Amino acid sequence: MAWVFGVVAVGLTVFLLWTLISPRGQWRALVGWSVRDIHRDEPSGTGYALRRLGAAISLLGILTVAGFAAAPFIRDQTAAAPTHVASPIELMWGPVQPVVINRIIVPSGAPSGAFPEMPVLGYQSFADGTPNYVSRLQDFRLLGRDTPPGMVGDLPPIGNGAMDFADIVLNVRAPLLCVPREIVLVESADDVRVGVFYGLPSNPDGTENDSVAGCPTTASVTTSVLIPLQLGAPLDGRPVLTLGGEPIDEVGLID
Repeated sequence: MAWVFGVVAVGLTVFLLWTLISPRGQWRALVGWSVRDIHRDEPSGTGYALRRLGAAISLLGILTVAGFAAAPFIRDQTAAAPTHVASPIELMWGPVQPVVINRIIVPSGAPSGAFPEMPVLGYQSFADGTPNYVSRLQDFRLLGRDTPPGMVGDLPPIGNGAMDFADIVLNVRAPLLCVPREIVLVESADDVRVGVFYGLPSNPDGTENDSVAGCPTTASVTTSVLIPLQLGAPLDGRPVLTLGGEPIDEVGLID
């Protein structure tokens, strides 16, 4: 029955709009043909004004009733709209899912100066073993290649991932077409200092490109990566710092 009321309401709304916009035309079309003298029997200006007022009030009433009738449907549609629930990976590393640098890395003790340093956004300790979420991450690939020339580190043993050997992982947002070229690690009894240096891949003939210009730290298109690192000794509460001594935020495990 709801559709019947809907049809009636639409028809009545059209009729009232006609009354509101052109009451004289409406009267002549509906009534004028039935009177002898259309000019003598036509309503006065006041009569037309009252018709307009009545139509306006009626339209307002129809809109009010329609609004109340539609409110439960609108509420149901709003309640049924799916809401995004952030995954544990998003809660830890942000909305852009990171990829893994699946390499066994032997860090250097000092930067070479040939590559720009990327900000390290956070680190996570794997002291209790490799978290389950790691299995849901993809490995880093550059234009379809998982071993771009010049990328730091070596592939892990067959059957293992580099994350299986990591004591900590570093999160970096780096330019899309660049790769990690150097990882610097300086350990002491008091702290652990790290630096991540990115650059363009080497050319096929072994020559290098201008990585300073090609891999700016302010790049607008970036990739979120996780870089696994092995330490010389357990972290055991030592703070993780940049090479300049600034603290790096620890990312708690949500798994």
